[in-house]
Formats: sequence, C-alpha cells, structure tokens
Amino acid sequence: MKRLLSLLLIGEVHAIEMTDYRTIYGKYDEAYINGALHSTTGNQEQTSYDLKLQANTKTIYTTAPYSFEFTAEGNTNLSQSEDSNISNTKAYAIYSTTRYDKYLDYDETFIYTGTDLGYRKLATLDNADNTFFKISTGLGYGRMYDATPLAITLRIMEELKEYDVIKKSLNDVQMLDLAKIIGTKDDYMSKYGEIDYKTYWFKDIEEILIDSEILTTGALGAVGVIKIEEIIEIEKISGRFHGWKVRGGIGQILSSYDGQNESTTVDVELSYGLPIGYQAQYTENAHLSKNLDNTKPINFQFENNMQFTYEISDLIDWENSWDNEVDFFHEGDNVMYNRLSTGLRYYLANNLTIDSTISLEKTSGTNGNMIETKEWDGNLFIGVRYRLK
Repeated sequence: MKRLLSLLLIGEVHAIEMTDYRTIYGKYDEAYINGALHSTTGNQEQTSYDLKLQANTKTIYTTAPYSFEFTAEGNTNLSQSEDSNISNTKAYAIYSTTRYDKYLDYDETFIYTGTDLGYRKLATLDNADNTFFKISTGLGYGRMYDATPLAITLRIMEELKEYDVIKKSLNDVQMLDLAKIIGTKDDYMSKYGEIDYKTYWFKDIEEILIDSEILTTGALGAVGVIKIEEIIEIEKISGRFHGWKVRGGIGQILSSYDGQNESTTVDVELSYGLPIGYQAQYTENAHLSKNLDNTKPINFQFENNMQFTYEISDLIDWENSWDNEVDFFHEGDNVMYNRLSTGLRYYLANNLTIDSTISLEKTSGTNGNMIETKEWDGNLFIGVRYRLK
C-alpha cells in the first residue's frame, strides 16, 4: 500500500510490469537458518524442551546457453518430556535438488540433467532411513526469468523520491536499463574484485540517473548512495520470477529410503512463476513420477508446492504455502500428505527476521511406513531467522 500511495502522490503510476523484465543473464542467491526453543522447568521431574531448527538455501544462475538451479532444505526437531520415563525424541531431514538445463541453439528447448538427494530420521523410528539418491535426464522447454532486480529498482525510486534525491521517477525504458545494471552485481565483482567493484557499479547506476535528468542536485550525493546501498545490500526483497519450464525424462533411483534400490522412473516436472503487481509473487513446482518396476511397492508419486508471498511493507512479508504429496501404491492404501501454512515475516536489522507461522498438516491413508492422522494437526512457529546470504 505504501508503494502504491507513493507512486500516486507523485503522479507516476508506471505501465511497466514485472514480466517486462526478460533479461536472461542473472544470479539469485539466498540462504537462511532459523530456530525456536520452548522449555519448561520446575514442578516436574525434569526440564522439558522442544527445539526446532531449519535451514534452506537456493541458487539460480541463468545464461543464454544454460541455467543451473540448486535448492537444499534441512530441519531437525529435538524434544524431551517432563516425564523421565519417556524417551527423548529426535527427528531430522535433509533434501537437496540440482537441475542443469543446456539450451539448444539458444532456443527455449533444452536438455536437462538432475540429482535428488535425501537423508532423514523419523521421530517414530530409532534409526535413520537409507539415503535417497536419484539421477535424471531428459528434454525440456521454456525459460524462467528473475525479475528481482526490477523490484529492487522500484524500491530505489521510492526511497530516492522520499528523501528528495530525485524529482521524479525514471520512465519505463530507463527503469529496465537500471534494473539490468543492478542485476549484474556478480559481473562487476568478477571484473573489478570484491573490494573495488562498488566504485564502478555505483558509478554506472549514477550515470543512468544523471542522463535521465531526474536528480534534484544533478548528482546522486551521499544520501542517494547510502539509500541505494541500504536497499541493495541490507534490505531483503522477495524474489520475483516469471515464466515456466516443463521437463520430461527418465530417472534412476540408485538408493531409496526403504532400502529397495535401483528402480527406474518416468518423470514430468513443471515450474511456474508469476509476479502479481509490484508486491506479490506466485510460484508453483509440480513433479509426477511413474515407477517402471512393478515389483516395487509404489506405482506413482506426485508432489506439488504452491507459494504466494505479498509484501505488506518494506519490513513485513505475508507468506503462504501449500505442500501436497501423494503416493499411489500397487497394493493397499494410497497415502496423501497436505501441509497448509500462513505467516508473517518481520525484517529486523543485521539480516535478522522474526517469523510467526501457523500451519496445518494431515496424512490420509497408511501403507506400512506411514502414520495416518485422522484430524488436522495445528502448529504455531515463532522464531528468529538469520539470512546467511
């Protein structure tokens, strides 16, 4: 709302949309660690506690000839009951994926290779499962564009106008030109080094502002440099992605959680992103896998993750997600897992945030290793998160 009001007050409602930013070259990096601890002592046999730790990272590197994506997520839960006769529980899980897409003749058609790696211990079991490891390859089509530099540019325009560094905002063409410079930070670092790159990077940013004749004093000045550096280096702006990719190919499971190894799969994957206005982002990732070995218990597996993020203000994000997983077995019950979550993320200084998330989880059906939950399990998570990069 603040962003919209600031544009209306200066009479500059841009026609530009996030989907107008279609620069192929770019890099997106993020990594977080967060945790929460609840402990109770006194008037009980022993101190009880529940410790939750989570960490995740994502790297997306795109060029005309290829793109590379790496994601990893890990979590652990340690708890001790107030009853000394009840054993402590420990659960953890780590899962990572890589996808490398090699485009053919710089078109939208590509050949892909990928890996999936997982390791976990369920709270109900004494020992960890076997390591899950899968490799895959096949053909794909489409591109995903990272428009986060344009979101950063829009925020820079707001801040510079608020502090009277600029008289008006850039036009849409100039906005895209500035976003392209902001999106090539790694190129400046590679060319000029990690210490001197800012001198040349900020010089090129200032030149666009000078050429556009929107600077109040004709120069960016100390305030302008400080505000731009705060937005680029300190503030966290949620990623903005648009476009889609579809992949289809063959996978080989070399190791599985249950120890039944060496099964071949046919896989279809879909990735989709759509920025909604200047403040919202919708993403979806779906994966369907068919096991070609009919002697294995699982026939089909389907996974879908939907996320919607809305920037309420420069300091508060509203984040929502729906995770859906379905295992279709040759015999016995199919198993469906759903997790719905919604929460607020409040940004503090020094890369810290306070997260408050409400989630609902339910598992329907059971097939040996699965535990069915008849009702939805509700959870409230309030913790501190630190941004590593």
